[in-house]
Parts: sequence; structure tokens; C-alpha cells
Amino acid sequence: LAESIKGIYTVQTLGKRLKINEKKAIYVIYRLRKLGYVKTSYGQGKKRLYYISMDNLHKRISYTQRINEISPIKLASSNPYYIYGRIPSIEETLIYAIKQKEVRYIIASLALFKKVKYWALLYKLAKKEGLVREVVALYEVSKIVVKKVKRMPKRFYNLALQKKSDSYIYIIKGLNSSDFKEIEKKWKVYIPLNREDLGDYKHD
Repeated sequence: LAESIKGIYTVQTLGKRLKINEKKAIYVIYRLRKLGYVKTSYGQGKKRLYYISMDNLHKRISYTQRINEISPIKLASSNPYYIYGRIPSIEETLIYAIKQKEVRYIIASLALFKKVKYWALLYKLAKKEGLVREVVALYEVSKIVVKKVKRMPKRFYNLALQKKSDSYIYIIKGLNSSDFKEIEKKWKVYIPLNREDLGDYKHD
């Protein structure tokens, strides 16, 4: 389908081309975007324009690839999540890694902290996903094992401080640490790692 209708469309013009209503045209765009065939831009009056082309498929990168560019721990994914037409930020990649709830993703995510530039964005994304305390707890682990991790702004740190009413939370259900008890206690977050898991960072 993408090859037969390649070109630039609005929802309305795509509907006319395919002889379908706007609702169905939106669904076609959604499906083609998921497959990597659509790039979105804006025309006059901020009207959305959809560029449909087979070429767009080749301009993609997965979050796993983004992690592997930075981390000494290389990951493989059987079901990678691809981003099309742009490079995902370090901040959103870090949140993605934590959300996977897998030990190797958590280990690899520690390296991303040294590349964080936009702490406000990281906080916004973490808050949206309910991961603020998890992010700060892992940041403190990263400071121990990763070289050149930048200082977290006090505002982020203070906003993450746990309340007396907060209960302990798991990053990965059922896993906690024997080596990072102080961090766990400080943030009421169970760390699913021990020092022996972090040997790849010795030569970071």
C-alpha cells in the first residue's frame, strides 16, 4: 500500500485518494506509521502533512540500539521498539530502559546517566511514568560505578525525596540488593542489582 500511494497527504486528501472517510484515513496513517512508512510535518496554518514513502523505513533506530551506542553492556531485543525520522533522546531512552523491568536493561541504563543533558525533561518523563524515585535511586548507583556522571540538579533530587507515608517499591518485582542497602533505604526503592552484576563498568 505504501508504495502505491507514496506522496504527501493531509487526512482529507488521503481519504479522497483511497475513497474512504476521514476516520479510516486516520487509521491507515496510524498503521503505516507503525510500520515506518510515514513522516509527519506541518504546513501552513500548522496543518499536518503526512509524507508516505518506502524510503522512510530505512530512517529508523530502536531504543535498544540507542542504549548500545553508549553502554558497555550490549543488548539484544527480539521485539525492538523503533523510532522513525528522529533520534530518541537520552532521557526518553533511559525511561524506556527502566520500564523494561529486565536486569540487563537496568544494568545498561546506568551508563545513560553520564549523557543526560535535560534533567527537566527526564523529570517530566519520569513523573509521567511514575518512576521518579526509581530514576534517582538508579542515578545514585550509577554515580558509584560509572565515570563522569554529572550532578543531578537539587530541584530534581528534592522533588524525588520520599515521604514517610511512601512504601517500598520494586524496580523488578521480587529483586533487591545486598550491596546497595543504603540507597534502598534512602529512597524506599529496591535495587535489583549487586556489585558483582556491574563488572562491565570496571573499564568504563
